[in-house]
Amino acid sequence: MDVTMKKVVEASYLTADSAGHYRTILRYFYHQHERMRDFIAPEEIFEYMRRIPAFSDYQEEQLHQQLAQLVKWNNLIARQDMTNAKTVEEYKKKRFRYQPTPYTIEIERMLVVLEKKVGDTFQGSLERSQFERLLQALIHLQSELDSNLTKKTGRIHAYLGRCFSLFPNDSDKYG
Repeated sequence: MDVTMKKVVEASYLTADSAGHYRTILRYFYHQHERMRDFIAPEEIFEYMRRIPAFSDYQEEQLHQQLAQLVKWNNLIARQDMTNAKTVEEYKKKRFRYQPTPYTIEIERMLVVLEKKVGDTFQGSLERSQFERLLQALIHLQSELDSNLTKKTGRIHAYLGRCFSLFPNDSDKYG
């Protein structure tokens, strides 16, 4: 089957009912990955989530369910943590540490880039906000011209420069 025809289950967390929880968890994993820390214990994630005011009532059981779901969606890999097991019972309890998959890291990296482009010229040449800024600059320029042209030539030049800078050379995006 062509890879473009395959469902991308790793992106399921973006549209799930608890997308806010999943995105927060995976963004934490992404930031830890950037710091070269790949295997994260659930206790660390839980502590991080509880520090966020929106998740003050977040429960540990809820975290374990969501981590299990992220494993099913291939966003995380669960590895049994045997470092602190001192008894056979603790070993059988199967405590896990989690690692993000490469696919998840790339999805999060893409989201970080897209989040930085919000309000940018990404939407295309008919973006309304650019025209509104241009209109405001032209109105301001007109009022400067009406007041006194000879004393304010330098400022007028700066306003014109600002007007033209509103339209960056992004012709490669539209052709």
